[in-house]
Amino acid sequence: MLAKRCPQCGTSKVRLAPRRTLLDRIFRAFTIYPLRCQLCTYRFRSFLGRPSANPRRSYERVAVQYPVWFQSSFTRASEGLGYPGTITNLSIRGCRVRSATPIPKGASLRLEFQPSPYDLPITIDGAVVRSQAGNAVGLRFVTVCRDEERRLRHLLEPRLSGSRFDERRH
Repeated sequence: MLAKRCPQCGTSKVRLAPRRTLLDRIFRAFTIYPLRCQLCTYRFRSFLGRPSANPRRSYERVAVQYPVWFQSSFTRASEGLGYPGTITNLSIRGCRVRSATPIPKGASLRLEFQPSPYDLPITIDGAVVRSQAGNAVGLRFVTVCRDEERRLRHLLEPRLSGSRFDERRH
């Protein structure tokens, strides 16, 4: 099967997206599935030619180890009351953070992490805690400035696998 490409940005880094509408469910019978670009976040439908399960995540996460500093979104950045942690996986719309600091589910955070000592920190202005397991929390990014999102894309692009649909035929 040929690799599917995003009609908006042309990359082959696309992944199945959750079915949301009745039309998505109807198209399933014809093996037309919703897909989402992992870089530009564009959602579209495409014929896959074979039945497929509905994914749990819209965006593929890549394993990373980046130091992160976070604080409540309601704290001013100038107050400097940040807590340390480690980002263990990252996508264009979320991440998992391990920290000794307890973070309640539903909390709103501001994050800053530095992918390498030679890069400026990437700042996520708004993230919400969606899941919690031990000393790790899953975050969904809700407010990311355009320049920071572009830097995230640039950081993730080489780490994302190619298309989920470039499998070899058996």
